[in-house]
Amino acid sequence: RRTSLKRLSLAETPLCVLVGTKRLSAEEREQLRWFVREGGCLLAVGATNGLDDLFGVRCSGELTEGWLRFGCSHPIGSDWQSSLHVFGGAQMTATHDCQVIAQVVDRKGDSISDAITLREVGEGLVVLIAPDIVHSIVHIQQGIAVVKDGVPAPDGSAPINDGILKAEDGHVLDWERDRIAMEHGTEGTGQGMGKRWVFFGQPITDELRALLLQAIFFAAQRKKLPLPMVWYWQRGAPAVGLISHDTDGNEPELGWELLSVVRQLGIATTWCVLYPGGYPPSLYRAILEGGCEIALHFDAFTGTSLRSWSKRNLQVQWQWLKEATGVAAVSNKNHYTRWEGRLEFFRWCAELGIRAEQSKGPSKSGSVGFLFGGSHPWRPLDDEKERPRFLPVVEINLFSQDMVSDSTSLDNYFHPAIVPVRIGKSLLQQTVRMGGVAHFLFHPAHIRRPGTKEALTELVTFGCELGVEWQTSAQIVDWLEQRRSIDFKAVRTSEGWTVVAKQLPREAQLLVLQPPDLLSGERIRFVYGFPFALWQRPSEGGKFLGRLSIVTS
Repeated sequence: RRTSLKRLSLAETPLCVLVGTKRLSAEEREQLRWFVREGGCLLAVGATNGLDDLFGVRCSGELTEGWLRFGCSHPIGSDWQSSLHVFGGAQMTATHDCQVIAQVVDRKGDSISDAITLREVGEGLVVLIAPDIVHSIVHIQQGIAVVKDGVPAPDGSAPINDGILKAEDGHVLDWERDRIAMEHGTEGTGQGMGKRWVFFGQPITDELRALLLQAIFFAAQRKKLPLPMVWYWQRGAPAVGLISHDTDGNEPELGWELLSVVRQLGIATTWCVLYPGGYPPSLYRAILEGGCEIALHFDAFTGTSLRSWSKRNLQVQWQWLKEATGVAAVSNKNHYTRWEGRLEFFRWCAELGIRAEQSKGPSKSGSVGFLFGGSHPWRPLDDEKERPRFLPVVEINLFSQDMVSDSTSLDNYFHPAIVPVRIGKSLLQQTVRMGGVAHFLFHPAHIRRPGTKEALTELVTFGCELGVEWQTSAQIVDWLEQRRSIDFKAVRTSEGWTVVAKQLPREAQLLVLQPPDLLSGERIRFVYGFPFALWQRPSEGGKFLGRLSIVTS
């Protein structure tokens, strides 16, 4: 809840979070010192805002770039596996009475600055995360403006300097520190057998988000605050999977064949249709009758008058698809992941009513995975305007294109982004660990190539074993809008705390933070290492969970 620092009250706001640089008055800084001394918890991210003495640190300048390295076991920072690449924030050194739980290191691994500190002050607690976690997430997701070819991977695995402007050219992650390696296998003689695959295998932005949540959960537990949250997905699913199909070539026979495989798997998928030509009406009807989604595959790659990079051409192709199918597409993926600029395409989508975008992904095998940071869908922050705002579009990062079964020889497989399904399974596991969306592309044009059907079947089956629910892009964005509309808060009463939740859908799962000594139980779910009581909305309007009253309306 946003509140004025001058009206900060321990009774109503036992936990205060400051993100980024604030212009605090002397009165506001003194109010925060009083708040902490009297028992409040203060968490600051990216800057001390003139409160070095309160945090017990000495700032020495601005942080440009680095990676987080944890030096002790602590609930904040537990269980993370990624490189935790950060951009921006403050360089600082702990001076006294501080527990340092992480440092920032450079690409050689040498320490630059203390990164995360804790300090007891009076009856309260202060937590400082010096790197600007929020800016880092936005920067990794949105990248830099695409105006020229990007810098290729030094090992030759991702030659993105191919003369085609595309999403990869704007990525900001490090080819060496932010990727991992996986052995494909040792048997066989094909090009792909015994190969060492290098890819973006760890969800950096997911972990940075979760790190911030861990700090909030830790402070809330200290104040015995039953912090409520709505789980990411319907029915408590650990993660969601998305299979999309780009209809390159628009060959109906191959479309029917892929649709048959999708039906056998019992999932709904998103079909991104390429202009011009498209499929016959009978295939569109079958796709829709199967619960699948028809989306646009915007072509700015071909370069002809109506297939080049412009808002007008996006509008023309979207209108063509609407007239051909009767569907006003709400999702899009760009052909060959074409991209120019930084945010203008998101603005075009918003004007047209496209709510889900899928182009942020790889075109080369060495850039497969979490190229834009993570698995969680995100809304673009239009920070190029005088007053930044979130655009009404959701980006669902693309992980990979056209995987094949692990036993398939890749000698004659010329697709530049092809990888074995083993990598897809690893990306699925990471997505389930972080509760996001795993998005994979399978072209109808490749469905008859060796190992493709097997890879799709293996991937979907493995996801189901992990509890993943396979949804369309439209279903994902519909749910995210529902979830965002939920209004809930914890209210202190004479008998304790009450969580009030309004407009809570029946498919939503409400979680309430529990004391740290509650380590097990049938109705407990651990979120990033912290125990939460699980509550699914019953038919009645309220319920008691221990000493906690939950009221819905």
